[in-house]
Amino acid sequence: MVHPRVFARRLLWAAALSLSSHASWACGPYSVGLYEFGALLYRAGSNELRGIDKDLIDALARRSGCVLQTRVESRSRIWQQLSSGRLDITVSGIPTPEREQFALFLPYLFTRNHALIRRGMAASAGTPAQLLVNSSLRVAAVRGFNYGPRIDAWLTELRAQDRVDEVADFPTAFKVLMAGRVAMMFAHPMVIEPWRKQMLSEHVLLDWAPEDTVAAGLVLSRSRVSAADQSLLRRHLDAMMVDGELDQIMRHHLGPEMARQVRYEPSRNSRSP
Repeated sequence: MVHPRVFARRLLWAAALSLSSHASWACGPYSVGLYEFGALLYRAGSNELRGIDKDLIDALARRSGCVLQTRVESRSRIWQQLSSGRLDITVSGIPTPEREQFALFLPYLFTRNHALIRRGMAASAGTPAQLLVNSSLRVAAVRGFNYGPRIDAWLTELRAQDRVDEVADFPTAFKVLMAGRVAMMFAHPMVIEPWRKQMLSEHVLLDWAPEDTVAAGLVLSRSRVSAADQSLLRRHLDAMMVDGELDQIMRHHLGPEMARQVRYEPSRNSRSP
């Protein structure tokens, strides 16, 4: 016969184990909106999703115990769903005052868009001024995407002239550019990495807005992700940057040099607007 005190201790131990087990899945489930954007997320030959953002979410789920349920959406739908409380989390998001009203941003990489222009057009439209005055040239832009203050200002001018083809995602913008329907688009060098040889055989990258370097990060809905889970995900994201797992993911998809260029360091964050 088990002594009452021993039995009581066993009950307490069982309760502690139960609480510990519950804590391992108590975070979530949360819906995560991914979007196709070059090395951040792309489809391999077998249509399998690969990329930095997918690996990041997989690692965060493994480390934190959070249940993170991913789905692929257009960028504009992701922001609409986040702002209206129909999505919990997204990735590689750039903060704006409007977005920060409904979302918390946890940065993990630096990004800066370049002009990607057909080689034959570089001589006549190799600068923003040349692009703006050449009314025959059109530009592709992804709906709902924040390109940075300078580039967004140029796009606003071009939209006023009805010279912007708005598309749902980066692969579509790429197809429109390669088909010759537009003269250029804006993209970060890491975004074109899966198609670098194909793109740069016919196009050139021009760094028009070096001051537009911004920090992009994990985006958490303020209304749908609890404060405790926000802290939990922040802690594990920080740990990934400290112990090198995030660097490993970046190097795998970008190579060592570009991974170094986009590496997020808080001391560099003063470069972000």
